[in-house]
Amino acid sequence: MSSPNNDRKIILAALKNGYHLTEEALEILRRSEDPIRILTAVIEHVKKTDPYRIVLDAALMETFVQQMTNSQESAPLHEEESFICPEAQIIQYYSEDVTIEGQLEEFYRYFHSRYTKLRKILEERGIKFIPLSEIVKMKKDQDAAAAVMVLDKKDTGKAIIFECEDPSTSTKVLIPKKSGDVFAKAEMVLADCVVGMRLRKVNDTIIVQDIIQPDVPINQKHPKSGPDIYVCLISDTHIGSKNFRKDLFESFLDWINRSRDGEVKRVGYVILCGDLVDGVGVYPGQEKELEVVSINEQFSMAAKFLSEIPERIKLIYLPGNHEPVRKALPQPPLPGVYKKILESGRELTFIGNPAKILIGNRLMYLYHGQSLDDLIQALPNVSYSTLNESIGKVLEVMLQVRHLAPCYGQNTPILPLDNDPLVIEDVPDVLCTGHVHVAGVKSYKGVLLINSGCWQEQTSFQQSSGLKPTVGTAVLVNLADMSTKIKFFS
Repeated sequence: MSSPNNDRKIILAALKNGYHLTEEALEILRRSEDPIRILTAVIEHVKKTDPYRIVLDAALMETFVQQMTNSQESAPLHEEESFICPEAQIIQYYSEDVTIEGQLEEFYRYFHSRYTKLRKILEERGIKFIPLSEIVKMKKDQDAAAAVMVLDKKDTGKAIIFECEDPSTSTKVLIPKKSGDVFAKAEMVLADCVVGMRLRKVNDTIIVQDIIQPDVPINQKHPKSGPDIYVCLISDTHIGSKNFRKDLFESFLDWINRSRDGEVKRVGYVILCGDLVDGVGVYPGQEKELEVVSINEQFSMAAKFLSEIPERIKLIYLPGNHEPVRKALPQPPLPGVYKKILESGRELTFIGNPAKILIGNRLMYLYHGQSLDDLIQALPNVSYSTLNESIGKVLEVMLQVRHLAPCYGQNTPILPLDNDPLVIEDVPDVLCTGHVHVAGVKSYKGVLLINSGCWQEQTSFQQSSGLKPTVGTAVLVNLADMSTKIKFFS
């Protein structure tokens, strides 16, 4: 098909759809057996993955000619194997705008809600708790159990002293260092957490005999199988930052558009777990580290990237601490003005942070992870410099205390709502976080604990704290058998 008339047909076919052909691209089509079919396949692909493109070049054309020639079928390159992808059900997130007056009564109701929810989880162990006020009145050598909230924790070197309370009273209890396993448990207890304690009166001192975390039951039952799809988890792209690795993200987009890749065929969801953009004015001096200083332009860039993800794959997006939303937890979904910018590229599902969703029969807790900073600073033998080895342990503690942000009043702002939404009331199949830029996967009592890594090179803060980010990573979860894979892009 090399006559001027045929060239005209090819060029007109492209122009009719709003595209221009380079001379090199036209030459490739001339040499092909069925140029119009190839051109049609290219245009269908570009409309889905790069709606802003208007020029069809030789590199794009050569890829399609080669793969369609090698194909034994006449189907277009990006025709996907059909499979059933269940709709994600949004079980819980806080979307409404709330106003806090800062009154003492608000904080009382918040902590009472936290205590009540976590005590209920502890009572499911079959332990009978009595009020702390009765513990205080016990006679010498008597013992009993109480569900308490830890107000304060002091290590004297010889013992750990907890100041505890329940709705009846507050008191101090002691764990001698020679207590062995109990002392080790005490080291892992955090302020503002609710735990069960077996207590014994020794003279006028209340000694802790054992500590019971809310935790996940050993016999917790999870579905044996789920929908035969992959969920792809990514976070912390920080689009707009000078440190954003555009090249690595483009490698990810190239991978997710490979229709003949066995894994890609089964990807039903991409979940963006916060910090899609770097934001503006998030921390002092941030403007020096920004490539794009307009928040609207950052979202426009993000929209272009996300538009390259095939339409058959559903996108779910929750905010992080860099998004232009309320900083205090729980965060609402992205405001409408920014939703509109992102949806100029393609459709997304916007949820708050944290959120609880159900895909098929798999329950997922999605949380950007701001409070991981507090946990890293509070836990023994954990630091930013060791996070590549210890991120699984940090997430494990979050599940053991059954709370997403257990340490109140630290770096993570938390709204004192009447109902504490950060308690992990239902045992999930997956708990996914981001924020700390370190990829890791761990299984704990049947729950997948995941941090999805990042797409931003080491920042000045990370360098000063010794944190080495894992850049260019996505985590794939097969909901059928809950197998996982961390994919590294280069």
